[in-house]
Amino acid sequence: MSTSFFIEDIHHKGCITVEQVLEIGQDFSQYTVGEDDEEYNDFLKEKIGNFECVLLGKENVSARGFELSYDDKTGSYAVRIFAPSSIADYESAFDYLKKLCAFLGNNKITTEDNEAYTTDTITAYNYKEQIGYALEAIYNNLKNSDHEHFEIFGLHRPVALNKKIIKEIIKTKEAVENFSSFITNLQYIDAYSARQKIYKKDDGSIFGVYTITETVPTIIPFTPCIEYENADTVKDSDVSQWLIGLVVIDGDPNDPGS
Repeated sequence: MSTSFFIEDIHHKGCITVEQVLEIGQDFSQYTVGEDDEEYNDFLKEKIGNFECVLLGKENVSARGFELSYDDKTGSYAVRIFAPSSIADYESAFDYLKKLCAFLGNNKITTEDNEAYTTDTITAYNYKEQIGYALEAIYNNLKNSDHEHFEIFGLHRPVALNKKIIKEIIKTKEAVENFSSFITNLQYIDAYSARQKIYKKDDGSIFGVYTITETVPTIIPFTPCIEYENADTVKDSDVSQWLIGLVVIDGDPNDPGS
């Protein structure tokens, strides 16, 4: 589920680099490649058309962010907002759309349904209704299926929504606002999200591992499932067991040589 907005490159400025994406956004960050990645500097110089998309957002503001992509065939840029997203995700996406419009010299923004907006009217888009529809759709999907939860991805960690959580949110008058606060607060908890590692035994069976380190506040899933970064190589049904690795600190945790 998602909503997409398009801006045509009418002045043929061409496909911009990731570095230009951030320069245009000013207070936006990208969440596709980590700054500590050895290929980070090369990534900044790449044109975004070389990737499926770039994930953008505002740190400490955005919950899920949004995707920016470029279609060389149509000569247009697309901003894709996930559903459901937070209010701030939509507001941030609209902010970036305005800045990108200014760079491209094109004031027209269209939706996938060919609805036309301008930088002055884009905030009139009924995004709260879209968030509400998405929440209802997730609840109905869970209610009518055997799935225990519906997982959505955030800027810093995935979140599993079960029927109880969704029901508590949608039954309130300010469901959209409550969901926005809920999903955003979870992204900025002061704790480490354990990285999912997948391994294969000699007999071919596959198992998953999360590691917890002594004294480090760590978040692990209550019911593990294959996360986004591993989804291309393994399915939930392939995993025979999930394990937790415990790391004990013997010595001074601030002294690597101790």
